[in-house]
Amino acid sequence: MGTQPLKERILIVGAPAFAEDLGGLFLEQGYPTAVLTCEGEVPSTLSPALETEARSAALALEVLPSPLEAKQTLIAILDQALPPETPLLSLCLTVSATQVASWTRRPGRVVGFAALPPLTRGAPAELAIPLSGDSTALKPAKAYLEGIGLQIEVVRDAVGMVLPRILCALINEAAFAVMEGVASPEDIDTAMKLGTNYPRGPLEWGDLLGLDLVVAVLDALEAEHRNGAYRAAPLLRQMIRAGHLGRKAGRGFYPWS
Repeated sequence: MGTQPLKERILIVGAPAFAEDLGGLFLEQGYPTAVLTCEGEVPSTLSPALETEARSAALALEVLPSPLEAKQTLIAILDQALPPETPLLSLCLTVSATQVASWTRRPGRVVGFAALPPLTRGAPAELAIPLSGDSTALKPAKAYLEGIGLQIEVVRDAVGMVLPRILCALINEAAFAVMEGVASPEDIDTAMKLGTNYPRGPLEWGDLLGLDLVVAVLDALEAEHRNGAYRAAPLLRQMIRAGHLGRKAGRGFYPWS
């Protein structure tokens, strides 16, 4: 029997909720994959490992939703260390691909990526090219992600793209309904599941995503569009202050063991 050819090296860096799911999907398909996680500030200890892994990567995915200062730092390190031909996918939940591309010396290799955890086989994901870029990186990026089982749609570049934008707005409206005493979280979620055939209610979905991520997306949309329709419900901000972030914190709109 002949040996299978070695697959290209993949580098994934960013928030654990995204990086670990994506890393698992690539590893299942036999790709040598480096997963480097960080949240909030980019630790100085990450830079040497990041630069080393980037030099041999055939594909890099930066998946840090926020803050933008840390995201820009990661992009700068990757842009400097990656081979010139390596596509750079950037998670565009709180920023556009065009903005990310403006932080690089090679905007043509940047592809915007939007998806929401949990990322499993069959999950939807969106790709967009920046206005300052071109489509050369789009084809390999799409092929890689389809190869690990994601359902890819190519959309126009915009903050939050499609599913994250609409879903976070829906979660926000449900949070307003709770805050105003319209109904309990359980009743709101039951009504939405029965009335719309959603797989889960919006508040349960918010808990699964992380309420801090939901508010980060809403804040970015409000800043981008100057539209009060994306103003985050005060209840969401209060829950974040209390540490009730959802499943990852053990408590959100629901208790999580």
